[in-house]
Amino acid sequence: MVSFVLRGGADAADAACRAAELIVPATSLGGVKSTMERRQKYAGDAHVPPGLLRMSVGIEHIDDIWADLAASLAAGRAAGHR
Repeated sequence: MVSFVLRGGADAADAACRAAELIVPATSLGGVKSTMERRQKYAGDAHVPPGLLRMSVGIEHIDDIWADLAASLAAGRAAGHR
């Protein structure tokens, strides 16, 4: 499990989640599939930074995970600069 905060806030984090193809959005992290979520999206987590993403790495090939993560973060950066 890893977490990171995107500089563009909620818009950047949501864009990154939408852009991921291999990494699927999920509120329950863990298991064999790579998953990712923007934690503040859910009620009761107002203290969490809006751009915080949590990711659970699954058993997919590491090159595929890195490529998908890089593409989704690039989409997040682009959305954060609008």
